[in-house]
Amino acid sequence: MRRGIALLLVSACSAAPAVVSAPAATTASSPGAALPPASIASATPAVPASVPVVSSAEPSATASAPAPVPGPPFPPPSVPPPFARSARAGDGEWTALPEAGSLAADSMVRTTVRPHTINAFVTVTVVAVDLRKLGLHLVAGTKEPESKSVPPEKRPGLVPGVDQAGLVAVFNGGFMAKHGKHGMMLAGDVFLPPLPNACTVGVRKDGRVVIGTWTALQAEAESLDAWRQSPPCLVENGTTNPMVRGGDPARKYGMAIDGKMTIRRSAVGVDGSGWTLLVAHGEDVTPEHMAEAMRAAGAVSSAQLDINWSYTRFFLYAHPDEGPPRISATLVPKIKYAPGSYVTDPAQRDFFYLARRKQDLVTSPPPR
Repeated sequence: MRRGIALLLVSACSAAPAVVSAPAATTASSPGAALPPASIASATPAVPASVPVVSSAEPSATASAPAPVPGPPFPPPSVPPPFARSARAGDGEWTALPEAGSLAADSMVRTTVRPHTINAFVTVTVVAVDLRKLGLHLVAGTKEPESKSVPPEKRPGLVPGVDQAGLVAVFNGGFMAKHGKHGMMLAGDVFLPPLPNACTVGVRKDGRVVIGTWTALQAEAESLDAWRQSPPCLVENGTTNPMVRGGDPARKYGMAIDGKMTIRRSAVGVDGSGWTLLVAHGEDVTPEHMAEAMRAAGAVSSAQLDINWSYTRFFLYAHPDEGPPRISATLVPKIKYAPGSYVTDPAQRDFFYLARRKQDLVTSPPPR
C-alpha cells in the first residue's frame, strides 16, 4: 500500500491516558500510514457536567408510540459491484455487524464496495444505519471547529450522559476550520457560517438526514437541528460531482503531501428517503473512488468527511455491567484510541455519534 503524509493537517482527538487497538469489525486490507489533515493540539480544557443534546428530540419512555409511517426496507437491497474485474465474492451484500451489539442488531449492517476498475485492494467499507431506530447526533469538539462566538460550555467533546446508555457508535466529523472554514451549526449555535458551495450534512428535527449543497438546503435551514459542512458534495441528487475526477478541483478533498490523491477517506451519505444513513471508510482511495462507492451503495447524496490514517474513525461501543460504555471494536483495522474516548475522554475535534432511540420513530416493511 502507498504510505504518505497528508497535505492537510488536522488535529487529532484529545490525548488519552492509555492507547490500545481494538479488534477491527472488518477484514478489509489495512491502508498505508498516511497522516491526516492535522493541527497542533493543546491540552484539553475541563468539560462541564452539562452537555447539550444535538439531535432531534426523543420521545420519552412513557410517551405514546408515534403512528407508524411507511419507510424503506432495512437492510437495504444488495447492491451490484460497480466493476466486475475488481469484484470479489460477497461484495455488495449487507451482513450483520455483531460488534455493534444488541442495541443495533436490527438497525446496522455493513458491506464492501471495490470502486476501482481493476484493483481489488482498493476497498470501501460501508455501514448502513436505520435512522428510525438509531438517532444521528453531532457534537462540537473542545477545540474544533474554531469559533469566537460559542462559549466553552457548548464545546463538550463528549457524548451526552443522557445518550450514553444507548450509545452504539462514534465516527469522525470534518476538516479543521483552517482547512476550508466549512460551516457548522449545533442546537442554534453557529460555530462557523455556512459556505454557499459547501456540501452540508443536516440532521432534521424529525430524525431524517439530508445532504446537499448549502444553496439547495438553505430554504429548509429552520427544519434542521444541526448541520456540518465539508468540501463540495461527492454525489448530489444521484449525480457524481465532476470535481472529484482529478485536477485542481479535486484538491479541495485533500491529498498526500506528495500530491497523490490516494489516501484513506471517510464519507457519509443518505438514501432518497432520508431514513437510511450510509457511513463509509475507504482504503487508498481518491475522491472519485469514494463517490463511486457511495453511489453504488445506494447514496442519493454524499459528503466527504475527514481523511487520513489517524483521523478517520468509526468506533463501536460495548456496555459493561458497571461503568460507562467503552470502545470494543473499530470498523477498519489498526485504529488507535483510548477505551474511554468520546465518553470520558473529551475529543478536541467535532464528531457524530449514533445512539438507540427510546422509541422507534416509524415502522419499516420486511426486507426484500
